[in-house]
Amino acid sequence: MKNSLTGKMAWMGLMLFLLVGVAVPGWAQEERPRRGAERRTSGPQENEAEKAKDKDKKDEPDKKTPVTAIVGGDIITVTGPTIRKGTLLIQDGKILELGQNVTVPEGATTIDATGRTITPGFVAISMQGVGIRSTPGNRDKLEDGLDPFDRNMKYSLGVGITTGCVELSTGGGRGRRRPRVGEAEERFPGLDPEVEQYVTEAILDYGDINTSLCPCCGLPVLPTEPITPAPPAREQPRSMSVIKLSYANLDAMLLKEDVFYSPAPGALNGALNRHNWRRDILKAKEAVAEEAKAKSQPAPGNSPNTSGRSGRSGGGSGPATGGRPASGGNNSSGVSEDLKRLVKGEIAMRVRANTADEIRDMVALAKELGYRVVIEGGIEAWVVADEMGAAKASVIYTPRQRREPQPGREDTSGSSIESTRLFQETGIPFATAALSNSVSMGGLAGRDLTSLPLEAAFAVRGGVSDMAALESITITPAKMMGLEDRIGSLEVGKDADILILNGSPLDYRTYVEKAIVAGKVSYDRSEDRVYPVYDRN
Repeated sequence: MKNSLTGKMAWMGLMLFLLVGVAVPGWAQEERPRRGAERRTSGPQENEAEKAKDKDKKDEPDKKTPVTAIVGGDIITVTGPTIRKGTLLIQDGKILELGQNVTVPEGATTIDATGRTITPGFVAISMQGVGIRSTPGNRDKLEDGLDPFDRNMKYSLGVGITTGCVELSTGGGRGRRRPRVGEAEERFPGLDPEVEQYVTEAILDYGDINTSLCPCCGLPVLPTEPITPAPPAREQPRSMSVIKLSYANLDAMLLKEDVFYSPAPGALNGALNRHNWRRDILKAKEAVAEEAKAKSQPAPGNSPNTSGRSGRSGGGSGPATGGRPASGGNNSSGVSEDLKRLVKGEIAMRVRANTADEIRDMVALAKELGYRVVIEGGIEAWVVADEMGAAKASVIYTPRQRREPQPGREDTSGSSIESTRLFQETGIPFATAALSNSVSMGGLAGRDLTSLPLEAAFAVRGGVSDMAALESITITPAKMMGLEDRIGSLEVGKDADILILNGSPLDYRTYVEKAIVAGKVSYDRSEDRVYPVYDRN
């Protein structure tokens, strides 16, 4: 009986083994073709098929980026003639073509601008609190603070502002400048020791870790030998960048960073500050010359003598790669990248000056040291207009700002209603700025950033032509910031920042019908309804 039971169990085990053995190979046979098919997709025939499909996709004409056409409007190009009842084509965020005999491609999105005026977007040379959620810190990126859904952008777009220069920091005497990519962070003697240590009262008061205090009176005990002058505090320039008001389009917002070298107000006042400024400019020129010399030298190894010189001068670190000096060389001597860009002419110096004496001094320094200068404010610039014109200086001016003249100096002080006319006659480029650089919904109307085109109209009251006033809020500020190849006028290849207006751009009754930024409609008067919508009869 026991043997019979054992035999039956063995027989059942054998049958179970046979069933599993048959089933598993069956599953494997079903899966093998599928796995094999996946491997065969990279075979020669499949590769050829994929290549043929890719070629067909490239050859298909219907896969091109769509074109937007603005037809029927009067196009004010600013830098060229006005095109009556013209057509403007936009593709990939750029101006593709414009003129009277332009053919609209099939399938293009058409915007009817018949009876309307087409102009480039306005440029606010001073803007604050628009498109930025928070001011970035020393180690933060500007992109992290951008807000593409800021409501103030709609208010600004509603008056035609599509680009603005924002001030990220106000500057100061002992502040920190935001370090650039690949640049060592600046340190200050005493306040920034190389090793972490307890900050004593002496360090905070006197800025020197070696200063000891008298235990009786608490006054500092200064060394007797050697006596050396205290190093001057490093001046922190204001940080300024340019953003586009591309509502709901974050990718197109940041246009350019660090467009000016702008010292803090009062940083160049006094003989000592100007002496230090001349010294800094000289160091920057020497650093630029060294970089140019390093670029012209052959690579190490081509010449034994060159290799030896590089090893001695660079302290064993070798020459800089990519045309940049070795880190710590120029930075340790106090030369910033922005200062080198200034002496090379890549950016201009933007400095606040209002009195005739201040303006004269800043213009004379720029002429002596050989950099471009932009005077911000310039209330009494009309007094020294000839000197500014001879030095090729520019000015950021607000036509409605007023200052009473000094008693007995009515002819040489105070503001003048004809300042803009004198700027135009003497060849001084001027950019118009609003009375306030931010958007304000309270207080007196027409005195904040949204009054920028109205401010340009007041420049016409001062004696300039309508076109010169329009240039002061378009191409002239673009040139000051080195962006004239992208914004400020309507030309083929430039960014498609375009306004469609229902009247003259400087008429206070004119509304912005549509504002196109980077090729996309960012503001539509009939849909956004930011401002009251009235039909103009």
